Amino acid sequence: MIENTDDTIQNRSEIAFVIDAKDTNPNGDPLTADNEPRIDPVTGQCVVTDVRLKRYLRDQLVEDDHIVLIANPNDDVLTREEMYDAVEEEMGVSTEDAEPEELLEAFVETAADVRYFGATISLDTELADDLPDQFEGPVQFNHGRSYHEVARNTESKQLATVIANEDDSEEGGKKDQGTFATDNRISYGVIGFGGRINDNAAEDTRLTEEDVERLDTLCWRALKNQTVTRSKAGQQPRLYVRVEYERDGFEIGRLNDRIGVASDLPEDEIRGMDDFQLDVSEFVTTLADNDARIDTVHVTADSAVDFALPDGETGDSKAFYAALEDALGTEAVDAYDVYERYTN
Repeated sequence: MIENTDDTIQNRSEIAFVIDAKDTNPNGDPLTADNEPRIDPVTGQCVVTDVRLKRYLRDQLVEDDHIVLIANPNDDVLTREEMYDAVEEEMGVSTEDAEPEELLEAFVETAADVRYFGATISLDTELADDLPDQFEGPVQFNHGRSYHEVARNTESKQLATVIANEDDSEEGGKKDQGTFATDNRISYGVIGFGGRINDNAAEDTRLTEEDVERLDTLCWRALKNQTVTRSKAGQQPRLYVRVEYERDGFEIGRLNDRIGVASDLPEDEIRGMDDFQLDVSEFVTTLADNDARIDTVHVTADSAVDFALPDGETGDSKAFYAALEDALGTEAVDAYDVYERYTN
């Protein structure tokens, strides 16, 4: 295995991140009428792109006072000159006098999202001469997918908006004009994302252990803080697990597929946390089967979740943590509170 330099990460990790979405549109599809929720036409599952999740994470980085290269176009996006100045400030020297390696270090240190997700860059400045055209991101997420068929919100309705326009019939006057927009949502969905943190790609963007520890709270806080618009409200983080492996390049793969929902209701009638158990029995068993290759399981779960555990057991988040400790040993399980752990 390649030994990364400096303080870049040494261990590979996989992530399973579970959220739920109620009476909301977790990811609109601009190719459909009225930006309807993305639904798999075969399975009826709700789909949320990795781009949507990364937007939440980037917006949270900005709220935490980090600089991002791929900024929200609705925010104050850094101009070329401002990013240029930020890199110079990070280095403490003029970019004109810096060595290429020093310039690269300063760039990825400045642009937090590039360290996580990489970027394809096209800069028409002196920076472009000494930076690669593309950074391969060590942190990648798959599309999120609901664990069950979802129902479309049958209460979708047309919304009346009023826009003041100039009134041609009255000089200097204005008149109100009504228009309509269709409101499309899903009734409820339990959605699982899978992710991986690649130790080899981390060398390119200098992803550090501190960055990964930040990610352990960033996903949770981003869902809490960035789903504030009318169409995105109603989403909550329910479970975050990062499995950190030993340094042999091994990974189980698609950990989120080892999780499901167990319910007596038809899938499309699930409407809330009281209607199902989050089934982690296969997830725990799979980790137990690979315990020799696992360094640490970093986990946080919402107290509102009722879990289905191995051997037919059920319980809350503490019971889930105990099941992980039974499977892997107490020293291998790092159960934490997001807000006690969070540091910027």
